[in-house]
Amino acid sequence: MDQRYVHVSNAAINSIAFSSIFNIGDTVHFNPLFKGIAVQREGISWNDNYDMEYSDFPLFQRTASWIEEELPIKVNQLHHNDNILVGNVSITGLSESSTIQIGGLKHINAEARIKHIRMLKE
Repeated sequence: MDQRYVHVSNAAINSIAFSSIFNIGDTVHFNPLFKGIAVQREGISWNDNYDMEYSDFPLFQRTASWIEEELPIKVNQLHHNDNILVGNVSITGLSESSTIQIGGLKHINAEARIKHIRMLKE
């Protein structure tokens, strides 16, 4: 990957969380992984019976089914300038194995697994 100079004048980011990255410059590999259990309950009480583990759900034990072969996409890149110049970037939020990349990114394997559960009163 050709190395380039990246200049960002101003970046305003409110929130970055959960295996996410804001990156200025070129990157060869980016492999974020996020696992989460989101529980929505009626009521306000909490006790140890509500504790959950990733091992309780088959979703988190399954292997990801990645694309085995390269997709037949022909890409021809011509950079008229060796510099990447960015004026202003404003980002509200970045979460769950995601990236804001200003520059080149050669390989990415992003994975996010979230189990949503609603616990309703009987």
